[in-house]
Amino acid sequence: MTSVIIGTPDSNLASDLSGILDEQGDYQVEAILETTEALLERTRRANPMVALVDENLGPQPTSVIVGEMSRRSPGTSVLVISALRTPEKTIQAMAAGARGVIGYPFAYEDVATHLDTAVGWSNSMRSVLEGMEVTTSRRGKVVAVVGAKGGVGTTTVATHMALDHLMDHPDARVCVIDADVEKGDVSALLEVRQSVSIANVARVSDDMTTQTVRDALVHHETGLFMMLAPVDVREAEYVTPDALRAIIEMLRRDFDLVVVDGGGHVSPTQATVVEAAGMTLVVTTADVLAVRAMRKRMQAWEALGVTDEASCMILVNQVDKGSLFPSSAVQKLTTASVLDTTIPLSPRVLEQAINDRDPRSVTESGWWRLIRAIRSDLGLADSGHTSSPAPSSTKPEGRRRRKDPRRQQGEASADAATAAPGDSIVTQEPAAETVPSPATSPAPPRAMEPGIRERGAVALENAAMIPIALLLAVIGWQVAVTGLTFIYTGHASSAATREWAITGNEHDARTEARDAVPQPFGSGVDVAAHDARVTVRMDIPASFDVPGLPQQLTVTEGVVMEP
Repeated sequence: MTSVIIGTPDSNLASDLSGILDEQGDYQVEAILETTEALLERTRRANPMVALVDENLGPQPTSVIVGEMSRRSPGTSVLVISALRTPEKTIQAMAAGARGVIGYPFAYEDVATHLDTAVGWSNSMRSVLEGMEVTTSRRGKVVAVVGAKGGVGTTTVATHMALDHLMDHPDARVCVIDADVEKGDVSALLEVRQSVSIANVARVSDDMTTQTVRDALVHHETGLFMMLAPVDVREAEYVTPDALRAIIEMLRRDFDLVVVDGGGHVSPTQATVVEAAGMTLVVTTADVLAVRAMRKRMQAWEALGVTDEASCMILVNQVDKGSLFPSSAVQKLTTASVLDTTIPLSPRVLEQAINDRDPRSVTESGWWRLIRAIRSDLGLADSGHTSSPAPSSTKPEGRRRRKDPRRQQGEASADAATAAPGDSIVTQEPAAETVPSPATSPAPPRAMEPGIRERGAVALENAAMIPIALLLAVIGWQVAVTGLTFIYTGHASSAATREWAITGNEHDARTEARDAVPQPFGSGVDVAAHDARVTVRMDIPASFDVPGLPQQLTVTEGVVMEP
């Protein structure tokens, strides 16, 4: 908690200010003093991070008390409270040693912004006084993920990479910005119902504060923070390059990692994302159209002075070994750095996560090894990191409940490749993780090799399918025989009826019926005649007795006797 003392003779002002500090949650008011002497003494003894001084505090003038506090407690940031905040008054306060002037009546965002600035300055000053390295502000890493064109998997890579980083570093603060303002899909992949977006912040870019940016963030149950694209595409016009640059800079100070989805379309917004980010990852596929679009994009960035092609990194996605355009050809067509890690074509691996709108539904260990390898190539993964510590009990409930999808299958599954070709993800792990020390762990037995295990699985599957295939063939054959029997029964009944009408002899009618159909069917024909009706029964030839299918067909016809 950040310690704060307040110097004011006005109880209403003290009450209002204390309420705002309570809402902030990170500040603790240690004392409220009503005279300059008491304020000086308390500052000397308590050495608080921030001191708030009302300009009406007496008996000494504000400029004198501020200067005295700055000399006695150089690690304390002093903020002056004034009912009339003019440029002249602000200059006088700053000249005396104050870090800013807060207007009264208070505005929540104004107070929050000045407090953030004061705390940052106080931390820096205390570091200097203690002989430590000066850090003027917290600056996290910003990674821009952009697509060579639409449909190459930009949003999937960005969101899964951010989630994987959070799983490896549970105490880190990770934010995803959906800067594809015209058709952003981050909210679709993570099933987020949003009421605010990046456009709401951009609208007030001229008066933007840290609290304004924080209010536009969505805290997902996975632990990720997100700033989403606007639902209404008409609001995209508010997201100007200047506003986006300011938003990214503020989030950089508040988060350890900021992953920006720049989309797959060339726009001023995308160029701003690339310019503001510390590193740029371009996602492409190994085909002519995607590589051509990637080259044109990076050439446009160079022409606009945004970045140069050599400073970009390229990830080849959806690699198909049977394609006429090999993934290795991408390196020969660009001066950018192509990552050693590639993502094979595996549509079924992500199908469940897309349907559930939850990346944690991906339980293929190979997929998460790929994502971690990509982070390692970008410098976002610790090479010696082998397991994630349990989340702290002080974290929000949503973060404590999140699960690590890479650990759901256990250690044995984590070391094996997936079974189905075309849907499998087989990667080569870094040497530090896959080559065990002979003194610590023996080599795995040969029976556990993925190739051997896959061949056995295929053999078992084929053996299990043979009886099913035979049963289906028998049923199909029997249905066909039943249909033929139905047709021949009609022929036999016509012949028997005609003979009975002429001769009136039942034996002759049976003989004619049997002669009217092929021998395999004629042997099972029986004819019964009585008065003006002839009944013909025909047995259905059957190789097996299939339940549900008839064994005999019967046709009865009326007869008009010949005179």
